[in-house]
Amino acid sequence: VVSSSNGVLTLKIDDNEEVKVNSTDLTTEKYSIMHASSLEGTPDMASLSDLHEGSLLHNLKVRYFKNEIYTYIGSILVAVNPYKPISGLYSNENLEKYSRLFIGEDKPHIYAIANEAFRNIWKSGESQCVLISGESGAGKTESTKMILDFLSAMGAKNNNGEKSLVSSRILSSSPILEAFGNAKTVYNHNSSRFGKFIQLFFADDGNIVGGNISHYLLEKNRTVGQNPSERNYHIFYQLLLGMTEPLKSKLCLDDPKNFSYISAAGSVRDPNCEDDPIYIKQVKRDKSDYKEVLNAFEVMGLSSQAVEDILTILAGILHLGNVRFYMDGGAQISDRDAVEKAAQFLSVNTEQLVESLTHNKREMRGEVFLSPLNEDQALASRDSITMAVYSHLFDWIIQRINSRIKSPKPPFSSIGVLDIFGFENFQINRFEQFNINFANEKLQQYFNKHIFSLEQLEYNQEGIPWSDIDWTDNAGCIDLVERKMGVFSIIDEESRFPKGTDKSMLEKLHNANAKSPFYIKPKITGPDFGIRHYAGD
Repeated sequence: VVSSSNGVLTLKIDDNEEVKVNSTDLTTEKYSIMHASSLEGTPDMASLSDLHEGSLLHNLKVRYFKNEIYTYIGSILVAVNPYKPISGLYSNENLEKYSRLFIGEDKPHIYAIANEAFRNIWKSGESQCVLISGESGAGKTESTKMILDFLSAMGAKNNNGEKSLVSSRILSSSPILEAFGNAKTVYNHNSSRFGKFIQLFFADDGNIVGGNISHYLLEKNRTVGQNPSERNYHIFYQLLLGMTEPLKSKLCLDDPKNFSYISAAGSVRDPNCEDDPIYIKQVKRDKSDYKEVLNAFEVMGLSSQAVEDILTILAGILHLGNVRFYMDGGAQISDRDAVEKAAQFLSVNTEQLVESLTHNKREMRGEVFLSPLNEDQALASRDSITMAVYSHLFDWIIQRINSRIKSPKPPFSSIGVLDIFGFENFQINRFEQFNINFANEKLQQYFNKHIFSLEQLEYNQEGIPWSDIDWTDNAGCIDLVERKMGVFSIIDEESRFPKGTDKSMLEKLHNANAKSPFYIKPKITGPDFGIRHYAGD
């Protein structure tokens, strides 16, 4: 309190800003005096005397402006993306220091979390898991790489200081996975568009002897369309900008602007433009990342022919995206050259590809019936083929990586790192983004259950006096999606009906769920509905 006059108080709040408040409005629900422990910032927020949203955010802010981006909540690490390099934060000296310390003995750091998992293998005799969660752009992908770097270094310490071939290959998987599974979105220039669970297998001497990568929910529809100013997967731009001219000529590739699948969203410009330094920087990064991907494939042990086969399939996808149609008694191919190139590079018969694109094939009682598609249906057929091809290519690459890093014998134990894609709210949220947001909702429920419900139950069982923390239970949101006649059920049901439409599906969703506080029915009739997630509507 700075001053008081005529029932008006002058208060000093965060950043030394002063605000005037009527004394009648000064309630504990709106204002409270900050405890001394919250003023300078503490490395472990479990020690704060003030435990509410304001004090937690203030503590993170104070530490952030001191370049202290890591903060503990007990054994949980909160990381705030600095969006800039911080000198020495991930140095070899820091890595070596945290390998000798227990969690909490020094400043909060992601190395301390990784080291805790490594120590617990022998302490508990059980495998460990590190769960990384956060909104898009929070730094989950980079955090995953930091943990893998630390664990790889720990394995090297038990291998005369040399990283094993398996360890090197696991680290080399990162640029490959990012190239084929990450893309620029509205909020993040390197957003993971799939979830991954990376396991490192350890021998009883602490050396890494193998690994495995599981992936799920790849955003396939990104290959055929993106929101304005977003990008397709990085690999398409990398190969067009970084590939040698002879190989580009062989695959009939040229300017990125000439390929609909990567240019339609408006993210492609002239690579030589000089009025957009951000775009120029992106072009340089794509070229250097392409070389890094090729080096990673080499470390992974893929032959030059296998790599060229991968690039050839990607070229086939780009050419397939340029196939257009017109109506003449049914959809007809308007650009024969594009479909012939797509067929050539996808290693399929041209006429069979044309038939798949323009006709619906049904088999009844041993007879095959072909019915022509209209133009919109043909475009949908083209995009469906593209999504299937890219998804299978991604699966194949993961399988090849796993075949190169698998453990030759049963391991002593393992550490898993779960990197789940972030919650996002786009102008248009497609089905796959809905699945991503729902996965985050389930993860939030897991967090709530283990951090709040089970901890409070344990305190009560042990007779420890404490005040229950009021937290938001998101079980209702999950029930809305999962229950019978919930969102998933209705989408699945309507997809099976021959005459099911978006309109009929939307009517069923409104009728079944309008009373749920987590369901948003637009006030103005339109082709959309909403869900109140824990992270936003």
